[in-house]
Amino acid sequence: MVSLLVIDDDEALLNLYRLMLKRQGYRVHTAASGETGIRMFENGDYALVITDLIMGGMSGNGVAEYIRRSEKGVIPIIGVSGTPWQVDARHFDAVMEKPVSMKDLVTSVRLLVGPAFEEGRASPGRALRG
Repeated sequence: MVSLLVIDDDEALLNLYRLMLKRQGYRVHTAASGETGIRMFENGDYALVITDLIMGGMSGNGVAEYIRRSEKGVIPIIGVSGTPWQVDARHFDAVMEKPVSMKDLVTSVRLLVGPAFEEGRASPGRALRG
């Protein structure tokens, strides 16, 4: 299963992102701050990171810069912000303006990391038709 890390200081948005991405079959971990997100990133194995830009403490730009400097390889990063003009675009693979369309977010995730499950395999709770 593909693991994603979502970082946002808005608990309602974290829950919405988690719910929508889990419904698509992704394993979703969340962090309510940039600092917590960085700790989780260091201790986890994520295929993609979604981060808000404006948060108390470390900003999404700081999170993305840290991830880009890490030795974990190239990890796609989606920036989500009500102020997309403040995004340091060189650190992000995609930038989305709040309010984010969940359909567009899922599409962006799929484009960057692929579907949550391999083609031809059943996803949890779904049987293959013969």
